[in-house]
Amino acid sequence: MLEQMKWEEVYSLWNYERHNFSDMLSAPITAETVFVKYNQKGYIYGFDWLQNDAAQARKELIENNPLEFLYFTPPTNKGTIQTAEMLLDAQNEEDLAAIWIAATANELYERRYGKGIGQYADMLHMAAYEFLKSRYYLWHHAMKRLVPEILISRSVLDNIVCRDAAPIISLIQMNTVLLKNSWRILKYSSLKDEDMPESRFRISNTSSSLLLK
Repeated sequence: MLEQMKWEEVYSLWNYERHNFSDMLSAPITAETVFVKYNQKGYIYGFDWLQNDAAQARKELIENNPLEFLYFTPPTNKGTIQTAEMLLDAQNEEDLAAIWIAATANELYERRYGKGIGQYADMLHMAAYEFLKSRYYLWHHAMKRLVPEILISRSVLDNIVCRDAAPIISLIQMNTVLLKNSWRILKYSSLKDEDMPESRFRISNTSSSLLLK
C-alpha cells in the first residue's frame, strides 16, 4: 500500500530544505502584461508561459503583427498555463509551495526518473493536491505537463536513489528556481487594468463548486 504524507509534514520539509534558495522561492510570481489591439466584440485576455527568448519574440509579434498572433499562434500548453495562473493567484507562501510541489512532483512521477523518485513524487503530489483542492479548481486529469520543463539533467535524475521525500523536495526547489530564471509568464490583454476579469481557478468563500468560466 502506498504510504501517505500529510501536508503539514510536506510543508515543514519544504521550509527545512529551502535554506539554500530563501527569497528565490518565496518571491511572488508576476506576469508581464502585453497589450493586444482588438476592436471587435468581446476582449482578449489570457496567459502563456515562455522561455525568455521566445517571450521576447512573442511580444514583438504582438506589436508588429497582432492578426498573426490572434489567429495563428496557439498557446503552448493548457496544463502549464493553468499552473501559471494559479501561481499568480497564490495568496501566500504556503499556497505557492503547494502549487510548485503538486505541479512539479506530477511531472517527476510521469517521467519515471531514477529509483524511488516516482514513488516519493507521487506522495508529495497527493499531499499538495489535498491541500490545494479546497482553495483552487485543480488541473484536469488529462493534463500531463504541469510545469514547462524539468531543467535538471536527466543523467543526474536517473542516478538518484531516494529513500525518503527530502531529495524530491530539493529537486522541486532547484527546478523552480531554474524555471523562474529562464521562463516568463506573459499576460495578453486588450483590457484596461480596472476591467480585468477575476481569477478562474481560485475558490472564493462564496463560490459554488462549478468551474468559473
